[in-house]
Amino acid sequence: MKARLRGLGTAMWLLPCLGAWGAACGRATPPRTSEPLASAVPLAPATASAKPLVPESAPAMPGQNVPAIKVDTVGYPPAWRKLAIFNVRPDDAVVKEETGRVAYTLRPQDIVDKGRDAASQDLAWQVDFSSLVAPGRYYVEGGGAKSDSFAIGADVYRDVLRVGLKHFYYQRCRTKLETPHAMYEGQEFTRSAPCHVHEDVGWDYTDYPAKTRKWPVNAGWHDAGNYSQYVASAAPSAQALLMAYERHPRLFADGDGSLPESGNRVPDILDEARWGLTWVLAMQEPETGAFRSRESVYDWNEGKPQDERKPTWVAGVGTASTAKAASALAVAARVYRPWDAAFAARCEKASRAAWAFLQKHPERILVDGKGSGQTLWDDSAEYRETGARLVAAVEVWRSFRLPEALASAQKLLEDPETQPKKFYDGAWANLSRWALMSLAFDVKTPNALREDAKTRLLAAAELSRSQIEIHDGYRCASTPRDYYWGHNSNLLEKAHQLAFASALDPSRTWLREALRDQWHWILGRNPNGYSMITRVGKGPGRLYHTEWSDVKGPIPGYVLGGPNASQMGFLAPGAPAKALLWDNSKPLRSGAPAHAMWHHAQSDLWDGGFVREPEQAPGWWAVTEPDILYNANLVLVAAEVQD
Repeated sequence: MKARLRGLGTAMWLLPCLGAWGAACGRATPPRTSEPLASAVPLAPATASAKPLVPESAPAMPGQNVPAIKVDTVGYPPAWRKLAIFNVRPDDAVVKEETGRVAYTLRPQDIVDKGRDAASQDLAWQVDFSSLVAPGRYYVEGGGAKSDSFAIGADVYRDVLRVGLKHFYYQRCRTKLETPHAMYEGQEFTRSAPCHVHEDVGWDYTDYPAKTRKWPVNAGWHDAGNYSQYVASAAPSAQALLMAYERHPRLFADGDGSLPESGNRVPDILDEARWGLTWVLAMQEPETGAFRSRESVYDWNEGKPQDERKPTWVAGVGTASTAKAASALAVAARVYRPWDAAFAARCEKASRAAWAFLQKHPERILVDGKGSGQTLWDDSAEYRETGARLVAAVEVWRSFRLPEALASAQKLLEDPETQPKKFYDGAWANLSRWALMSLAFDVKTPNALREDAKTRLLAAAELSRSQIEIHDGYRCASTPRDYYWGHNSNLLEKAHQLAFASALDPSRTWLREALRDQWHWILGRNPNGYSMITRVGKGPGRLYHTEWSDVKGPIPGYVLGGPNASQMGFLAPGAPAKALLWDNSKPLRSGAPAHAMWHHAQSDLWDGGFVREPEQAPGWWAVTEPDILYNANLVLVAAEVQD
C-alpha cells in the first residue's frame, strides 16, 4: 500500500499500512465483536519537546458545510418511495422543480420525527414525497434549508451501473489504457504503457530471495490503490460480475462498456470478468491444481504502475485462495459456455482440479509471508476459511453436479461461520451468504437444503430490520459499531442480502424498501450529504491511494471505503457515520482551498492538527481508498435495484 506525501518539496512514497492501522488496507474488515468501537482513534502521545495536537475537527455540519436536507443525489424512479432526511424542522416543506415552481407541498402525515440519530448525532426528520411521480429535476426546501438537486425518472440508475463496472477497466493491469475507451465526459484517463510486463515479474516466492523460477502471469486487476493482485479478492470480484450477469442478463450487452473487446458479440461484463479470471488461472499450479495466493512486490509499490520496475513475487499455495478460485471458475464454466466453449472448458478443468486438491487437503494451508509486510488475507491465521470452502462446494455442485461437493456443502452448513448472524459481518472473508443464495435458487438442489438456505437468508435480513426502521434516522443498516474499514462495501453487502431476501419472499415488502434505503444512503442520502461513488450524483471531490490520486475530477465510478471511525474517528468524535470529511477553515499547504471538505494529501492531516508530522498512519487511504471488491458489490446491487 502506498500513501503519497505532498508539500515537502519532493514526492515520497511511504509505508502507511502497518500494525493496527493496516488491519484492512483496501479490504472491508469484519469487526472484532469483543472490542468496543472507539469514537476516536488515540493519537501518538506528546513528548516533552512535541507541540500538543489541537485538532480542528469540523465534520459534516448540516446547514454549514453540507446540506441540512439530504436526498439521493442521483434521483428516484417514479414508483419508488421517496424520502428526504431533514436535519432541521421541516416547516413549510415543499418539493420544487429546478425552475422554482412548487411541485409538491408536504403534509403533516408525510413527516416522521426520528429525534437524534446515534451514528451521526444529527437531528433527523424523514419526509416522504412519494406522491410526486412526474419525471424531471427537483430539489427540496423547508425550514430555511435546501437540498441538492436530483432527478425523477425511469432510468436514473442506468449510468451508475455502467460507471461502476467501468472501474474495473481502469484497474486493469498489464495493458495500456487508451482512448476512446479511457474517457469520461471528455476527460482522458489513459495509461501510456502496460504495467508489470518487465523482465522482473512473476518470480516464485518459494525461492525468495533467489530468483530461480518464473510464472507466466498475465492480465488481472490492481487490487486497490496498491498494484498487487490477490486471488482472495480477484476471484470473488470476477465471480460477482458473473453473478450479476447470470441473474440479470438483460441489463448487459456487447458494447455497453466501451471496452477494447466491445464488438466481439460477448456482453462487456463478461469480457471484463474474463480479464480478472485470466490472471486467476495463471495462479494455478499445473501439477497439484492448487492456487497460489497472490502476486505482489515484496515491500510496497512506488510511482505509477507503468513506471515501476520492482520485482513481483508469486506467493505460496493457500487453501482459502484455492477455494475462492474453484468457486469463481465453476461459475465461469457455466456462464461462458454459450459464448466461448473453449474458455468455459478451461475454467471447468481448473475448477475441478482445485476442488480435487481441496478434497485431498481438508487441513488448512496457510501461506508463509517470509517476513514481508504484504498481507496474506484469507490465507493467514487471522481469518477463517469456512465460507471460502462452502462457496466452492456449492458452485462446484451447481456447475458439475458432483455428489461429494453437495455432501461437503451440507457438512459445512453445520459450522457456526455459516449461520445467519455471521453473514452481516463476514465481509469478503466469509462468502457463506453467496453460497446460500446460489443454493436457494438452484432447482436441482434437494428441497430440504434449498429451504434451509432460504430460511437462513431471510433470518439474516431480519437482523437488520429494527436498525433500519427504528433506530437509524437515515434508515441505514449500519449500527454505530459498523463504521470501520470498508464501510461502504459492507453496506452494499447488506443491501445485496436484502435484495435476495426480497426475491425469496416478495410478500415481505419491507425488504424491498430496506434495499432501496441502503442504495439511497450510498448515493447521498447520508449524514455526509455526498454520494460515495466518484462522478455519480454529487460525488467525492478527490481520491487518495490509487493510481489516479493526482487526477482532479476525479476518475469515474470508484466506490470509496467510506466513514471509518475505527481508524479516523478523530475527524468526527462521537459521530462514527461522519468519520470521513473535514472542513478546513483556511487553505492548506497541499493546495486545498479553505472549506475543501474532501482531502487526499497526508499533509492535510498534519495541518489540521490530527496527526503529528511526519506520521503516515493514520492516513487518508482509510476513508477514500477504493478496492475491486467494493465495486464488485456495487455492480451486484446496482443490477438488483434496476431489474
